[in-house]
Amino acid sequence: MAAYSGSESVGGRALRLAVVGLFAAMIALAGLRSLPPLDRDEARFAQATAQMLESGDYIAIRFQDDERNKKPAGIHWLQAACVALFSDVEKREIWAFRLPSMLGAILAAVFTYLAGARLYGPQTGFLAALLLAAAPVFAGEATIAKTDAMLLACVCAAQAAFIHVFARWNDDEDAGLAWPLVFWAALGAGVLIKGPIAPLVVLLTGAAFFWRARDVGWIVALKPLMGVIILVLMIAPWAAAVGAATEGRFYSEALGGDMLGKIGSAQESHAGPPGYHLLLLPVLLWPAAALIAPGFIQALATRRAWPSWFLLSWIAPAWIVFELTATKLPHYTLPLYPAIAILAARAASLGAGARRPIVRRVGAGLYALTGLAAAGAAVALPALFGADGAEGPAALFALLIAGAALLGALTFWSGRCYEGGLVAALAGLLLAWAALTAVLPKLERLEISPRLSAALDDDDLHPLKDGAPPVALAGYAEPSAVFLLGTQTVLTDGAGAFEHLAATGGAAVVEKREEAAFLAAAAHSGATPRGLATIDGLNYSNGRETTLVVWRLSSR
Repeated sequence: MAAYSGSESVGGRALRLAVVGLFAAMIALAGLRSLPPLDRDEARFAQATAQMLESGDYIAIRFQDDERNKKPAGIHWLQAACVALFSDVEKREIWAFRLPSMLGAILAAVFTYLAGARLYGPQTGFLAALLLAAAPVFAGEATIAKTDAMLLACVCAAQAAFIHVFARWNDDEDAGLAWPLVFWAALGAGVLIKGPIAPLVVLLTGAAFFWRARDVGWIVALKPLMGVIILVLMIAPWAAAVGAATEGRFYSEALGGDMLGKIGSAQESHAGPPGYHLLLLPVLLWPAAALIAPGFIQALATRRAWPSWFLLSWIAPAWIVFELTATKLPHYTLPLYPAIAILAARAASLGAGARRPIVRRVGAGLYALTGLAAAGAAVALPALFGADGAEGPAALFALLIAGAALLGALTFWSGRCYEGGLVAALAGLLLAWAALTAVLPKLERLEISPRLSAALDDDDLHPLKDGAPPVALAGYAEPSAVFLLGTQTVLTDGAGAFEHLAATGGAAVVEKREEAAFLAAAAHSGATPRGLATIDGLNYSNGRETTLVVWRLSSR
C-alpha cells in the first residue's frame, strides 16, 4: 500500500490547518493564565529564564547562584523573548513564560495533520491532530513553561518532513529543498530545546525503517550534507559558548548526571516498572483510548506497506527505550503519541474498529471508565483541597464530562468510530477547560507560594511589587516561591532567617519545623518578632502538610 496520493485542494488544506491550529490553541489557552506557577520543574525553568533577563547572560543557565546544567538554553531563549515582548520580568507573569509551550502545541498539532494527511489522507490527518491535541498529557504540557510541548513540535516537524521526503522519493519525484530543510532545522531546534531526545526518536525511527526500505536513496533525498551544515550552524555556537562559560561542567553534568543518570537509576523518586508507560497510555491519550488497539491491529496487518511500517518504527523502538529507562515520568513518551494518534485515526477512518466488535466494545468501555474517573476527580479534588464553594462549578463540569464520555462511548460501541473520535476530541477539550480553569486553579490548599506572595504584598513586604528587601525562607524552598518573590530570596534555616530579618528589616517566612530555632535566635538577641500572616496547606511536591508564618520585627 502506498501513501495517500489523492488531491487535496489548497482551500481545503488551509481550512483544516486553521481548524487544527485553533483547536490546539483553545486547549493551550485553558490554563495559560488560570494556573499559578507549578512546582517544581516549571518554576525552575521560569526562574532560570527570569535570571537570564535580569543578568543579560543568555548562555549559562542558573537557578539563583547554582548552575543548572541539565538542558540546553533553547527554551529559555524563547521564554525570554516572549516575556520581553509581552510582559516584564519583574511582574513574574507566568503566562508569558508559557507562550512557547502554547506555540509548540499548535505546531505539533499542525505537523501531525501534515504527517497523517500525507500518509493516509486529510480525513485521517485531521482526526489524528484533534485526538492528539485533546489528549490530557498534551493539554498539560501545552500549559506548562518547560520544554516538552516545543520538543513535541520539533519531533512532529522532523517526522512529517521525513514522511514527505520519503513519499516523494518512493514516487520517483524530486524531494526538493523545503522538506529536507524542515527536517534538519527541526532536529537542530530539538537539540537546542532538549538535547538528544529529538535526534534519538528520529534516529531510532530511521534505523527501524531502514529494515523495511533498505535503500540509501531516500537517505540521500534527505540531503545529509546540507543537514550537517545546518546542525553545525545551529548548535555549534551555543555548544562552544556554554562549554567555555561553565568550563565544561555543562556537558559532564547534562550528559553524565542528568541523561545517563536517568537511564541507570530513578531520579527524584520517579521510578516505575516496565509497562509503566503502556498502562498510562489510555489515560494520557484518552480521546483515542477506544481506537488505540484497532489502530495497532490495523497497522500490524498492513505492516508491509511503508506508511504502517513507518509509524510502527516511530513508536516501537523509542517506546522500548523509555520503558527500560529507570527514571519514568508520564510525559516521556509524548513524542510518540502523534504516531499513535495517526494509527487510531486511520482505524477510525477505515471503520477497522467496527469490524472487530469485541475490541471495539472493550475500547469503548475503557474510554467510558476513564472519562467517568476524570469526572469523579473533578468533584473530589475541590472537596479535598479547595476553598469553600469550589465544588459547585467543578460539579457542573463533572456532569458535562461524564455526559460527553458516555456519548463518546456509545458512539464507539455502535461502530461509528470516526464520529466517536470527533466526539472524544470535543470531550477532551471540555476536560482540559474543566481541569485547568474550574478544578486545579481552585485547589487553594495546594497553592502555598501564590498565597504567600499575596500575603507579603498585602503587608507591603513584597520584594518585587513593593520594593521591600529580599525575603528569607526557612524550611520552605520551593522554586515557585523563589520565582514569585525574586531571585534574591534567601533560602536558609530558622536561625538564618532571624539573622536576615534583623539585618534587613524586611520579612522572614518560617515553616513550623524551623519556628523553634527562629524564635530561639530572636530571644537570644532580645528582639521581639511579630507574626503577620499564616499560610496553611499541602505541599504537593513532597506530600507534606505545611504551615508558614510571615514574621517581621515589632520595632519596625
